[in-house]
Amino acid sequence: MTPVTQKSYSIQRQLLNSLLIGLPIIWLSITLISVWRLSHEINEINDTQITQLARYLIGISQDVKLHLANPANEPKILNLENGLLSGDLGDAEEDYMGFAIWDQNGKLLMADKDGQHFTFLPKQHGFLENNSAYQELNPFSHSWRLFYAHDDATNHLIAIGQNLNSRQEIIYKSLTIQLVPSLIGVMLLIMLTWLSVRRGFVPLKRISDLLSTRSPEDKTPLSVDTPLEIQPLLNALNGLFDKVADTLEREKRFTADASHELRSPLTAIKLQTNVLQQTILQANLTDSQTDALLSHCRQISHSNERANRLVEQLLILAKLAPQQGLDPQTFAPIDWIALSNDILSEVNRRAREKNSQLRRDVLVDAKAILPLTGNATLIGILLRNLLDNAIRYSPDHTTIRLVLDSEVITVIDNGNGVAPIDLARLSERFFRPAGQAEIGSGLGLSIVRRIAELHGLQITMQNLEHNGQICGFQVSLFKR
Repeated sequence: MTPVTQKSYSIQRQLLNSLLIGLPIIWLSITLISVWRLSHEINEINDTQITQLARYLIGISQDVKLHLANPANEPKILNLENGLLSGDLGDAEEDYMGFAIWDQNGKLLMADKDGQHFTFLPKQHGFLENNSAYQELNPFSHSWRLFYAHDDATNHLIAIGQNLNSRQEIIYKSLTIQLVPSLIGVMLLIMLTWLSVRRGFVPLKRISDLLSTRSPEDKTPLSVDTPLEIQPLLNALNGLFDKVADTLEREKRFTADASHELRSPLTAIKLQTNVLQQTILQANLTDSQTDALLSHCRQISHSNERANRLVEQLLILAKLAPQQGLDPQTFAPIDWIALSNDILSEVNRRAREKNSQLRRDVLVDAKAILPLTGNATLIGILLRNLLDNAIRYSPDHTTIRLVLDSEVITVIDNGNGVAPIDLARLSERFFRPAGQAEIGSGLGLSIVRRIAELHGLQITMQNLEHNGQICGFQVSLFKR
């Protein structure tokens, strides 16, 4: 059955991305709107001041009539220094605003130091806009905001100007006063959001760490301070622990019972087969009858041997079920020399039956052979299965080598190898390549793979070739 692949995602990352990206975007949008509105309002306020000043100057323009009576009089230029003004002017500048008053003939009657440079435009009314034809005639038109008004009572022309640089400075300072604190606030809010989200997911990280080191048989409830939203999940996990532990306990009992119940009748069958063979030999039968009966006995014996091996492999595989781990108390440094001595002795009888030769090649010092800490019994089962497979599925008179190196353990034979199409399936449970005459269950390499996984080892299997022809098979074990 093909496992269903589900798309995984991080809630924490989604929250952080949404908040840490969304908050600056919202702040920037609000800032742009604020800049536009604030600039518009400040410009309106300054234009209103200009028009109000124009009304004031129209009211006092009567005071300059004496200049009309005496054309020789020089215009009155007002120049009031900051030092003569009282109060805190702050960053106020003298050239913030200027004004000028002319008679109908264009004679300057009164102005300040900036207004005296304004251009007399008798036909201009109101603000001098950027698209005005008169703008090119006024040297101040690009740096000042100019307003022209006519006094019908005196036929005077009044011009009011405001320095655009000073106006922009007011806008910038106003924006700075408003935006800098809000920017600091947004940065603090982003930092607070990041810390809050990270802190909110700490209980989940703690639960994950506890689960990663938890034994499947452990029924102890998780005790972690968690938010109310996670508490139902924690309660469900604690309930699941009880169910898993009970299931594993029942499985262990079943395995023990099956071990006893299956081995007993198989042993009885083997004894009865031996007795039957002795009876046949002692019976007064013809040679052909004796040979036929002994052939059937041998088939029964082979079937019984295969059943015994299958039971043994199934029991080992049950103990290595995927949901079960290894008890760290059983771990110890693996002595590859001593362990391989025992395993080679165990499988040597089987090799002699097939006239095969076992050879161990130690390529490095004994202490430098693939350092590994694990369960020596299981590693012994792993080696025995590899060597036993090499003996069983290789032709007679084969040499099987166990190579011990610093980074890899290798079992090599010079048999016929495996069909390339079957290589990827060799470690599947109950899989046996077609055409096998040897007794087997198809579980040996499955057990090898599982033991390797429990010890952090990786297994590779490949055919050996010479001149394009398969000349052997190799299984290698090394650390991931």
